[in-house]
Amino acid sequence: MTVGRVAPSVRGTYLFGRETSPGTGGTANKDIGLIQNFSVAPDADITDHHGQGQSAAVGVKSGKVTPKGTYDLVYQHGRILEYAFFGGTTTHAATTGDEVHTFVWGETLPSFAWEASYEKGTTDDVQKGTGLVFGSSTISCGLDGVLKVSGDWLGKTIDNSATSATAAVVNSGLPIGGFEGALNIAESDVNFLQSWEITHNPNTKVIHGEGSRAPSDISSHDRSVSFRAKLGLEDLTQANRLLGSASAITTTEPTAVTLIFKADNGVTLGSGERSVELTVSASQLKYNVTAAKNDFVMIDLDGFGVLSAGEAVDQVLSASW
Repeated sequence: MTVGRVAPSVRGTYLFGRETSPGTGGTANKDIGLIQNFSVAPDADITDHHGQGQSAAVGVKSGKVTPKGTYDLVYQHGRILEYAFFGGTTTHAATTGDEVHTFVWGETLPSFAWEASYEKGTTDDVQKGTGLVFGSSTISCGLDGVLKVSGDWLGKTIDNSATSATAAVVNSGLPIGGFEGALNIAESDVNFLQSWEITHNPNTKVIHGEGSRAPSDISSHDRSVSFRAKLGLEDLTQANRLLGSASAITTTEPTAVTLIFKADNGVTLGSGERSVELTVSASQLKYNVTAAKNDFVMIDLDGFGVLSAGEAVDQVLSASW
């Protein structure tokens, strides 16, 4: 028996290219960060069919198929924020090699051509597709790690016919450390921050129609933004935002607040700055105070808000964005 080669992930390439509309194709030549995990795992309606009078199935029927998968990456630059969180046309401003990307909200997320391929020599393992739209995605910054993004995606079709992988695009940008994160609530930076995360759920869905097993269309819909943060319990200021006052639960709704989630390598703009700043406005919070034996008391905050602004600084120039 001839034994082939199992594709090594170290030779993997994951590329994306924005489409004008879902499924129209595009050039998949843009990276989105340091990929840690990437899965292609289509849903398929497969059922066996029985009738009274016999225990064995008469057969198995395959139905509609939905391309889908997950991703997990270490943040390098702002493309993933445009692709999976904001969706509009990003604006750019350069300062001596550093590029400030200002993100714009789009009513629906864009779709992408994509390629996940594994170089093996003469014949590569290549999976391509069109109509990819990102689903629920989370950007997180933990004290003991680095800035990360993870989530899932849906698509319109998958093409496994190619046998030659596209050359990898390698970005040399270093991650932003978790210790370089910060959080501002109601115009005040919080102390003893342990972690923060923002989850954007665009309720991405495909729609099928009779006559084809493949999806007919794909789109994001209502888009919700939630957040979480953990910090040492310095005082009860943040807890009182749920109550509405320090003394009691108020009859009226608490005042909404703006949260600014940040991470910055501390380098001056124009000298190699790498940073992210995401503003979640009109936010309402709830909390959980936890006191573990032999440790500091912590307060966990979470809630919902509106992703109203975003900016990233990296070294991806607008000409190659």
